[in-house]
Amino acid sequence: MKREDARNASPSRPWPLTSSPGEETAAGEDAGDDDDRLLLWEQTRQELLSLENETAFNEAIIEEREEDIKEIHYDVQQIHEIYQDLAVLLHDQPISIDNIDKRIEESAASTGRAKEQLYKASKCSRSRSSWVCWVLIILVLVLVILLLVLILHRLLARHDNPVQSLVKQ
Repeated sequence: MKREDARNASPSRPWPLTSSPGEETAAGEDAGDDDDRLLLWEQTRQELLSLENETAFNEAIIEEREEDIKEIHYDVQQIHEIYQDLAVLLHDQPISIDNIDKRIEESAASTGRAKEQLYKASKCSRSRSSWVCWVLIILVLVLVILLLVLILHRLLARHDNPVQSLVKQ
């Protein structure tokens, strides 16, 4: 706003062509002074334009930097959120690792107990099968003995009959 006011307030000529209203100068001096004044005025105007252009350029750079700063601020906020999430994960991770470690130990203990039970079951199975084998062997022997006794008894009973028949005669 201030620059616009300064631009609009500047006159087309910065000062009058004569030094002062009451002072009279020679015509030649007036023309030389006017040229110097015009030249000085033109240089001042060029400097003002240059300053205005430089100011506009600087303002554009400032706005661009401001946008970059806002973008960096947003990125920093995003990074902050990521670090917060990471902190939560790192806080929960030891609990998860402890749970996994505990379950591995429990699994190892259960596997050991299962191995012992399988060994006992195998031993019992072998002892039962051997016991069953012994019982079957004894049963077979008893049956064989019974059959032999029956066979011998029948043979002896047949042999006894002829003798008895001879005795009766």
